[in-house]
Amino acid sequence: MAPLLQIGLLVLFAIVIFAIIGLEFYSGALHKTCYSLEDLDEIVTEGEMETPCHTDNASLAPPGAYFCNSSIATCLELWMGPNYGITSFDNIGFAMLTVFQCITQEGWTSILYWTNDALGSSYNFLYFVPLIVLGSFFMLNLVLGVLSGEFAKERERVENRQEFLKLRRQQQLERELNGYVEWICKAEEVILAEERTTDEEKAHIMEARRRAAAKRKKLKHLGKSKSTDTEDEENEAEDEDGFSRASYLKNKVKKQGACQNFWKAEKRLRFGIRRTVKQQWFYWFVIILVFLNTACVAAEHYNQPKYLTDFLYYAEFIFLGLFISEMLIKMYALGPRMYFESSFNRFDCVVISGSIFEVVWSAFKSGSFGLSVLRALRLLRIFKVTKYWSSLRNLVISLLSSMRSIISLLFLLFLFILIFALLGMQLFGGSFNFPEETPLANFNTFSIALLTVFQILTGEDWNEVMYQGIASQGGTKSGMIYSLYFIILVIFGNYTLLNVFLAIAVDNLANAQELTAAEEEQEEEDKESQHLPDPESLIPLQKQQAEHEKELEALQNNTDGPPKVEICPPSPGGESKMNSKRDADKEDKDAENQEDDMGGPKPMLPYSSMFILSPTNPIRRAAHWVVNLRYFDFFIMIVISLSSIALASEDPVREDSEWNEILNYFDYAFTGVFAIEMILKVIDLGVIFHPGSYLRDFWNIMDSVVVICAAVSFCFDMMGSTTGQNLSTIKSLRVLRVLRPLKTIKRVPKLKSVFDCVVNSLKNVFNILIVYILFQFIFAVIAVQLFNGKFFYCSDESVHTKDECQGEFFVFNGYERPPDVKPRQWKQQSFHYDNVMAAMLTLFAVQTGEGWPQVLQNSMAATYEDHGPQPQVAVEMSIFYIVYFIVFPFFFVNIFVALIIITFQEQGEAELQDGELDKNQKSCIDFAIQAKPLERYMPKDRVSFKYKIWRIVVSTPFEYFIMLLIVLNTLLLMMKYYQAIPLYLDILGYLNNVFTVFFLLECILKLIAYGCRNFFKDPWNTFDFITVIGSIIDALVVEFGENFINVGFLRLFRAARLIKLLRQGYTIRILLWTFVQSFKALPYVCLLIAMLFFIYAIIGMQMCYRGSLAEYYVVVHQG
Repeated sequence: MAPLLQIGLLVLFAIVIFAIIGLEFYSGALHKTCYSLEDLDEIVTEGEMETPCHTDNASLAPPGAYFCNSSIATCLELWMGPNYGITSFDNIGFAMLTVFQCITQEGWTSILYWTNDALGSSYNFLYFVPLIVLGSFFMLNLVLGVLSGEFAKERERVENRQEFLKLRRQQQLERELNGYVEWICKAEEVILAEERTTDEEKAHIMEARRRAAAKRKKLKHLGKSKSTDTEDEENEAEDEDGFSRASYLKNKVKKQGACQNFWKAEKRLRFGIRRTVKQQWFYWFVIILVFLNTACVAAEHYNQPKYLTDFLYYAEFIFLGLFISEMLIKMYALGPRMYFESSFNRFDCVVISGSIFEVVWSAFKSGSFGLSVLRALRLLRIFKVTKYWSSLRNLVISLLSSMRSIISLLFLLFLFILIFALLGMQLFGGSFNFPEETPLANFNTFSIALLTVFQILTGEDWNEVMYQGIASQGGTKSGMIYSLYFIILVIFGNYTLLNVFLAIAVDNLANAQELTAAEEEQEEEDKESQHLPDPESLIPLQKQQAEHEKELEALQNNTDGPPKVEICPPSPGGESKMNSKRDADKEDKDAENQEDDMGGPKPMLPYSSMFILSPTNPIRRAAHWVVNLRYFDFFIMIVISLSSIALASEDPVREDSEWNEILNYFDYAFTGVFAIEMILKVIDLGVIFHPGSYLRDFWNIMDSVVVICAAVSFCFDMMGSTTGQNLSTIKSLRVLRVLRPLKTIKRVPKLKSVFDCVVNSLKNVFNILIVYILFQFIFAVIAVQLFNGKFFYCSDESVHTKDECQGEFFVFNGYERPPDVKPRQWKQQSFHYDNVMAAMLTLFAVQTGEGWPQVLQNSMAATYEDHGPQPQVAVEMSIFYIVYFIVFPFFFVNIFVALIIITFQEQGEAELQDGELDKNQKSCIDFAIQAKPLERYMPKDRVSFKYKIWRIVVSTPFEYFIMLLIVLNTLLLMMKYYQAIPLYLDILGYLNNVFTVFFLLECILKLIAYGCRNFFKDPWNTFDFITVIGSIIDALVVEFGENFINVGFLRLFRAARLIKLLRQGYTIRILLWTFVQSFKALPYVCLLIAMLFFIYAIIGMQMCYRGSLAEYYVVVHQG
């Protein structure tokens, strides 16, 4: 708990810093809005919500600011602010709450747009972007790192404790057993020594000893060979069970001689069926049946034709009969005991029993009793294929092994939700009834309170529930204290408990990766041991190799004259043919890496290019010389940059503009340059048929595809505009040219490691992606079964059926305006479950966490097909979403993140795999090499004035005094609030000047004690000096100038020195060091992210600009 507490202090410190900055710049900025000139109490809105404004005059408004229409409205500072006045920077409490909301990434874009409307968008992003990057992306993720480390330590501690207890118990049993055995042996020796013991008794004693030893050996063997609940258990026990049963039947047949032939035939039939059941074709036949049954279940959709309904109805009975037959056949062949030993068989029996109960129930009563969803679970039988897929098997085993920890965590999570739901009912029960409406997320009933807490736990719209909770308790005047309930719920629920899921995933996936790597290494060793030749057969080869080495040494000694440069490397000889293909590929890759690392020219390939140009052809040699010029790649990079700028400068709205025509000519030139580059490389390297050719490199394939697509697009454009309209996607493929700078990755080791980690993580994610898609499909099928055709509604809320949703209805716009007449329309929700594809898309949107409460409310309001919604009529349907959230966002998504984390860790270890040092040793050596010794300055003359000042500056009381001044100055900066009286603000200003004088004296004393040169060697002193100069300039501008510029934020950096107060703790120093070290890899990651953003932005410009907007919706901030 101590590390988490220290992380909490670090996050709190960051929140305070950003809250002070927000208080300085945004205090009172969100209280202006547009009021009607006819009625100053009426707010004029554009859209559904009020918008902050800057001024009435468009000429005075800064870029990006919102100004009112001066003909109908005026901008007045009378508004309480957005979200009941809670979202503001009016005082330090509101500012800290707003900053915390931004850090959680929920609703922060609305605050960004509101501040843009109020103050302009020129420099506003300089506050919010660092806030999100530092606060959300870095500091809150430190919680994950600490939780993961603490979880691993705790698991290791528990495992060590269990191992110790097991070993101690085993030693106790061995001591007790040895005591008993020793006592029995002594008794047997006494018995054997007695003369009265007969030979027959001695033989019985020796036989008992032999049987006891055999029994111990058998028990030991069974203990070692115990495996998981799969079909292997059936194979292990098959012979023993069969022979024991056969001997039993044999004895029975002897007693009943008349039935001997029948029992023999029955035994042969059962053994034959058992062999058939265990055949490979029978296994795949059942898997195909499962797929066909799932396809039939997935084919169901809304408004399907009657023949498909009838077909699916009868097909379900056929599949049910086949699966019942399979179950009975396996149960007869294996026997009930062996059948139920397999977990898959038990699962099949439960699903089939549920299907039988569903059929029986539907025969007597309409409805499927909700058991029809079990049909989709049959697809889980596909996991039997893990018997032949080792990596997937290890992944599934690791997931199953984590179930114990996850179940414990789910129980703790349930208790957490239960406690906060009951507490929420005590605080907010019955108070969420507003005049407009009662929010769907409330605490009025226990079930809805549980769902509301769960929604807050997922982080979606938690701020909206908080706003409503504060408003229900008196608003900003008396309800702000209730925000602590929501803050504590988010911190301990979302950022602590839910991150434990990721910690469990990282820990268990690491074990799965290690197990897979160990199995692959063992398989590789087995293959090598199988293919190794006899030692005697290697003697002639060793002699021949020794003779070759002697001849080569003699040739090297007899060579005269300067060395000659080879045009191409020699062709592989006999020795290389003896090597395996894997070693040859490894050597080729190493050679390529060496060539890339060397800045020199690359040798020409020894193969004929396109079967025409030999290595000595002058055209090919000229192309090779051009491609390998020192500035060729630099020139291509410049062309790529210019091409990217041209793509970003296109006007997608006015395609026929003169600017686009100019850019089109430049596009022709850029494409020509890229085509010439491709032709030169093809001439130099060849096309594809030999190693090292052009199309055997990924980057070259990408270049060729881009050039060909651009050329095809140009051809269609020249043929006619109507022909090229349908090829906008081909034109958008030209933006892939921005990927060409990725070729520089090989030149930058750290950027290459980041890119390799991304690629390797995509490879490793394949297995979990299969499991993910399988479960996603199962949930989609279940959703179709539950909500098919139930997500429709009428535009007139008073109508609840499709047949009644006809005609027209009145829409009231207030008491003073006449109502509008609109036609009734039977509409469908944007996200629905009418078919499997739409269901998978809806579930994917739910999984991302954005807007899922609305989908939940639509599901709970669903009634019947072609019937409208009734709010919260089926609260039990929320169980589906709770289970889905536990399986996907809480578990599977965290597994994806865990795979990326493990990939990054393995990538760092793989780079040191061939070396003698491990990762920690190399890090220590690098730190020792790069670390600089701490220099402390002291004047030589101990009787000088400078030495006395130095003694004062370096003393502990002086440092504590400066720390006290920093804390007091920070508290002073936090005391500002909106609409404060002028006298109070003047007092704060004078006190700020006093602190500025104190910090100025500190700088002067340190300058006298250290001297200018030594003073500026310390970055902290440089930072203090800049802060003091900025504070002095700010004070002079405010006091004597016209306040045309605000540089007061410079003195806010003084609060950053609070970090010195946290240096007392060892763990917090490690966290700060980790936080700083993470910035070293940030530029390379940001470069890849910036390229991705640029590519998708260009694609969005090319493809999505034609989207028409609805009449009632006005896009103000996005586009």
